[in-house]
Amino acid sequence: MSKTIGQKLMRTLLLVLVSQCITFHMTAQSFPETWEGLWSGEVEIWGAGTQQDAFPMSLEIKPTDSLWTYIITYEHGRFPEPDVRQYSLLILEDSLGHYAIDEHNSIILDAYFMDDCLYSVFAGMGSQLQSRICRNGDELDYEITSFYGDPVRSTGDTIMGTDTIPLIDSHQIFNVMKASLLRKE
Repeated sequence: MSKTIGQKLMRTLLLVLVSQCITFHMTAQSFPETWEGLWSGEVEIWGAGTQQDAFPMSLEIKPTDSLWTYIITYEHGRFPEPDVRQYSLLILEDSLGHYAIDEHNSIILDAYFMDDCLYSVFAGMGSQLQSRICRNGDELDYEITSFYGDPVRSTGDTIMGTDTIPLIDSHQIFNVMKASLLRKE
């Protein structure tokens, strides 16, 4: 490869890398600002392959003096009052997409913003949960997957030829909550 072609290739690669860094920085800077507002829709609860329940829900994200409110409201008809969960969204390391949801009861859930989605994985009381909220145009796609802490199957943990196969645990999913939320404000 000639020196000129190599230099052009290096400049092109550098330009691509710089533009990806700028795009990442601009995307990270747009959250949570571009998610501000009241989002609402119907949440569906799925378990054992069928829809178990559905009811209205909302998510409100708004700035305050030093942090962001993050309020989830479930309006389940079986209860006389809505289930309002008043949390705060904390910005821990914006440049790394590292945030946290403070439940104001000594529980703080770390969350990570990537590709216009906010992810959180946490465990407690014998189960594990994965939360995923993605901005999809004018909607927020909200999904929480719950699974048991103990595996239903463990496989691998062997040597095949010259490959060491790691131990892999599989877990039973016991329910999924999902909703498409539209901005109301």
